[in-house]
Amino acid sequence: MTALAPLQTAAGGSETVVSLAIAGMLLAVVLSLAVVYRLVSGYRRDGTRLMLYLGVGLALLVTAPTVLRFLLPTFTDATPGARSLATTVFELLGLSAILYAMYDP
Repeated sequence: MTALAPLQTAAGGSETVVSLAIAGMLLAVVLSLAVVYRLVSGYRRDGTRLMLYLGVGLALLVTAPTVLRFLLPTFTDATPGARSLATTVFELLGLSAILYAMYDP
């Protein structure tokens, strides 16, 4: 008779540390989405296109990379280099959108 292995394991530290890391990532996504919502609401209310660019930039800079850092290793076999490249591309796109909103003529 073989022993059953646990279905859930914690990689990278104790279960408490892993749980806190996941909670921190979730909190970062929720907070960034709250700010994005406020920016998009301002865009819809005032029609200021720059508010939309700020919202999209923030979503690309914070929300998308955080979600990718969780989803890519969980659901794909992407290499660490590919994961880093994907998150960096989203961060650069977000920074570009924010800079465009700041320096739009």
